[in-house]
Amino acid sequence: MDDGRVQRIEEAVAFADQRADGLDEALRDVADRMMSLVQRLERLESRLSALEQADPGPEGAVDESDPATDRPPHSGRLPGDR
Repeated sequence: MDDGRVQRIEEAVAFADQRADGLDEALRDVADRMMSLVQRLERLESRLSALEQADPGPEGAVDESDPATDRPPHSGRLPGDR
């Protein structure tokens, strides 16, 4: 086999190995970031469930029969369905 051809093949293999190493590192970085996001979401979920279980008391109580509570405040409707 031609020495130049062998050298080009070895260079291509070395380049492929270097690129694969770079991709592995990037994938590990993405996995680490994903894990930190999952942990943050778990903390937020536990805080939210703790808040949901807390008793709102008389000031925080919502009157379910009030039609104003059926619509979000940004719905654009005026009180009294005008």
